[in-house]
Amino acid sequence: MSKLQTLRNKIGEVEFRKKLAIQFDGKGVFYEGEPTGKEYESITKDRIKDYTKYFSQLKKANIPLGPYLELGGGVGQGAMLLKNKFRQQGFTCDISYDTLRLAKKYKDILRYSKMPIRICADIYNLPFRAGSIPFIFTFQTLHHLPDPKPVLEEVKRVLAPGGYFYFNEEPVAQTFNLNLWRRDRNLKWFEKLLKATIILHFISRIGKAETDNDILEETFSLKVWEKALSIFSKAYVTIKVFPFGPTIRLEKNNKAGWLQPPFWKRFLLNILGGGIEAICQKEDGNKQIEDTLLNLLACPNCIHKPKLSALDARLLCNVCKSSFKKRNGVFMLFSNKQEKLLYSQ
Repeated sequence: MSKLQTLRNKIGEVEFRKKLAIQFDGKGVFYEGEPTGKEYESITKDRIKDYTKYFSQLKKANIPLGPYLELGGGVGQGAMLLKNKFRQQGFTCDISYDTLRLAKKYKDILRYSKMPIRICADIYNLPFRAGSIPFIFTFQTLHHLPDPKPVLEEVKRVLAPGGYFYFNEEPVAQTFNLNLWRRDRNLKWFEKLLKATIILHFISRIGKAETDNDILEETFSLKVWEKALSIFSKAYVTIKVFPFGPTIRLEKNNKAGWLQPPFWKRFLLNILGGGIEAICQKEDGNKQIEDTLLNLLACPNCIHKPKLSALDARLLCNVCKSSFKKRNGVFMLFSNKQEKLLYSQ
């Protein structure tokens, strides 16, 4: 049976990122090992450069980039890039309301004029109609889950027929690591010395602040990735061995072990670890839903995800009569029970 995030993990995400949002806003320091506001501005701008390259390659491959849904969006820089530079429409979604609220400031920092629709929701219960979104993407998100497959199944439900799911900047498990301690993003002086000799990579793992706050920091084997990707009709995978390669490109087929590279590359990957990128396609089927963006949203309380109706700053479900509010430009679209557990204060 696939593993799921626990309530404790989700509360950890919400509370940790609430403090981190204040830090990224330059209004306090809660975690000395994590970026300051100025440092995060620089990180975000660098990510925009990387995302521009990724999206340009997808566009060149004739993959439609919208309407889109960004998962684990944080301040929503990927969604903002698609809206402002690639002229696409869509959503950014994250479990952290405080990080999504900060997106407005980062829009100005990135000198963008337009915002995507911001959705605060649970990645296991996406508030979207089945078969509604042609392009879903995420960066650096799946490794915060105990198993990527349940979320990929939810992604597939939301994907339009023939639609694409793209993820990047995710780790492949390294078997040779003593894991003596967890380190922060900002390294201590002795960790910098160890990094310069590459020793650090074999004796420590990143993610101290996250794991100290009950957030998962996982790495998945190729076997786990293969099982997760098996639900899609097609999958094109790129794996890069840390730190400089080789690069391995594989395409999904009907054979077991299709994600296993040749022995010597697999050996290097086991010793050194690596990163994985994938373009996944859902099989064709019924015609995708064509509607306004807000009409693609669905009730998170109802099993069959009926369409929501917009009324002023709220969204209403005509089936269960639930009402969902908008806070500072962010739609709160959790089930009633879950919102009370995560945002009771």
